Amino acid sequence: MRTARRTAFGLAAGATLCASALALAPAAHAGTDNYIKITNKAGIVATTCYEWQGVSSGKDYCHEAYAVGQTRTAHFPADATSAVIDLKLSKWDRARDSAAVKDLSKNHCFEIRGLLGSEKLIETGC
Repeated sequence: MRTARRTAFGLAAGATLCASALALAPAAHAGTDNYIKITNKAGIVATTCYEWQGVSSGKDYCHEAYAVGQTRTAHFPADATSAVIDLKLSKWDRARDSAAVKDLSKNHCFEIRGLLGSEKLIETGC
């Protein structure tokens, strides 16, 4: 009986932790169908951070630690006027490269290319 009670408590605690993490995670889709899609083709584990211009505070976020071959998509917030994308090794790192997106009426696709020390964010078209 003790083991069953401990197991039930552990499962309940884990579910609460997961629910809390989901509630605090930034929304990747905030209101439009257009997006920025980035594929990592570099020899690094990459992080991309998005700074949305013209939106209320709290909508900027990062896609962290995606490996070679992985793709991340960020949807434009409904009230955004433009965006700046920073390529980093971690969200606390300095920007290794940046790109500006001014036309939010269409999708934008990028690739991360290069090796450590020569990382580049290149718009490829969708």
